[in-house]
Amino acid sequence: MSERTVAIVPAAGRGERMGADKALLDLAGRTAIERLVATCLAAGVDEVVVVRRDGAAPLPAGLPARTLVVPPGGEMADSLRAAHGALAPDVAAVVVFPVDHALVEAETVLALLATLVQPGCGIALPLFRGRPGHPVAMTREVFAEIAQSGAVLRDLVRRDAARVRVVASANPWVHADLDHPEDHRAAVCALHGEPWSTVAQMFRHRSHRAYRPDPLPQSQLERLVDAARYASTSSFIQAYSVVCVRDQQQKAQCARLCSGQAHITQAPVFFAICADLHKIAAACGRHGAALQAQSFELFLQATVDASLLGQNLQLAAEAEGLGACMIGAARNHPEQLAALLGLPKHAYVVFGMTVGLPADDPIPRGRMPLAGVLHWDRYDTASTDVVLDGADAGMRAWSKRTNAERGGYQGKPVSETKGWAERMAAMWGGDSSYVAARKVLVDELRRLGFGIE
Repeated sequence: MSERTVAIVPAAGRGERMGADKALLDLAGRTAIERLVATCLAAGVDEVVVVRRDGAAPLPAGLPARTLVVPPGGEMADSLRAAHGALAPDVAAVVVFPVDHALVEAETVLALLATLVQPGCGIALPLFRGRPGHPVAMTREVFAEIAQSGAVLRDLVRRDAARVRVVASANPWVHADLDHPEDHRAAVCALHGEPWSTVAQMFRHRSHRAYRPDPLPQSQLERLVDAARYASTSSFIQAYSVVCVRDQQQKAQCARLCSGQAHITQAPVFFAICADLHKIAAACGRHGAALQAQSFELFLQATVDASLLGQNLQLAAEAEGLGACMIGAARNHPEQLAALLGLPKHAYVVFGMTVGLPADDPIPRGRMPLAGVLHWDRYDTASTDVVLDGADAGMRAWSKRTNAERGGYQGKPVSETKGWAERMAAMWGGDSSYVAARKVLVDELRRLGFGIE
């Protein structure tokens, strides 16, 4: 008779801290139990037994697993004892795989089973950054100890260290379980995310100005803005709002007011990132006070708040494989754009942002030398000339590479002789067109409800 491996999935809890049945949580289009069962079968497990409480909601139809029903109110150990009593005689190994760890991959299960057959091994468990987790693989003989009165899983693991082997894992979900709503949210984000760490993603930033026509799901847009709003906020004022423009005609009007930039209409989404004192004004009115809208400090706080949210939003979009580009031209006609978007008094668009699946592959521009940004204890002006030389060299290198590999930038060849300093002098020195274009910005902002005294 051949020996088989069975995965036992304790999923009999009520999920009270989660607020939902964990087995039926939606994880990027598949329930947690569907994802976990598929992982077990991909790892070569012969059978999956899911332990459910009596009266629990049914599992998805067609799930390739056997369901074992236990009375409600028990602990995980009670589920394991029930599963032990239902094991077939030919079962040689057991994988205890709580539904809380549905994001563990098949490679982890394979590694545990391969370790379990080593001489002297009775238990194999994964280790992430020095911490053990789930699932836990064990021989049938060891698993039988769960039948002892009062025994719990950790007793089996701790009883005899000599029979335990650990397997290093790169998957944080071996001990980061689905216990609270924020865990579920983190799991969904992880499933949609790129493989880069947050810091690595920052280094990979590029502005994208061409997009595929694929629409972005509303659930994804909500997730990105939901994450972005956890940016730092001055004194918890949260003086920001986001208008998500998807209507094509509305986007075209936004583009018209933002220098006619074509990628605003091409992108499936245009975000208007707003500094917003409307809610604070309403809060003041509710308590018999008048908003000090003339305060330059409050204007600055709201603008900084919106900027922090916007940077978070762009990073979140890039972390899910999307491209983005910030649109400073949203300040060209702030009153008209505010009217188009229906902004209340005391709100203005600090900048816009196009977001979508990128259709271009721009050469990264890099940044000026770190010495021009990072100073130790005191600002070091002695390094300015060296920094400018480095910034010039970086700009010229980018221009040459962009011309050679992309045929120019936005369809036009780039000057390979101009450095960064010369470009800044043209943009912001002398007869600056940028300054001229925004000459009436302060007056417009005042009419929108910001005193700026």
